[in-house]
This record gives sequence, C-alpha cells and structure tokens, in this order.
Amino acid sequence: MYQKNCRACHRASFSSAEHGKWLCPTCGEDLTVQKALDELTMERINVAHRMNNKSNIYYFVNKRN
Repeated sequence: MYQKNCRACHRASFSSAEHGKWLCPTCGEDLTVQKALDELTMERINVAHRMNNKSNIYYFVNKRN
C-alpha cells in the first residue's frame, strides 16, 4: 500500500496504486504530484538505493544418482 499526506487537511490517504490521479478522500485536494510513501516504513518509494537492489536468484540443481 502507498500513502500520501494531504497538505490542505493534514490527513493521510492510502492507495494500492503508486501512479495515476490521486485525490484526497477528505477534502478533494489533488495529491497526484506528491511522492508516494511506503505505508509501513513511511519512506519514499522511488529512492535510489531501492532501485539498485537486486533480488536473490536461487538455482536448484537436480542431481540424479
């Protein structure tokens, strides 16, 4: 989940999508241009160190005796 904080009414708004039109459900303020935050950690989503992380890839070898 993603979170953006409204600067007009100071309420949090949550969404499952990071991009697209985003309006504050309380006051209707347009939050589209604000950066989305991770709901749990409250960190920006698109930070450089997250973009460079590589996922772990595991290879399984099928050994037959």
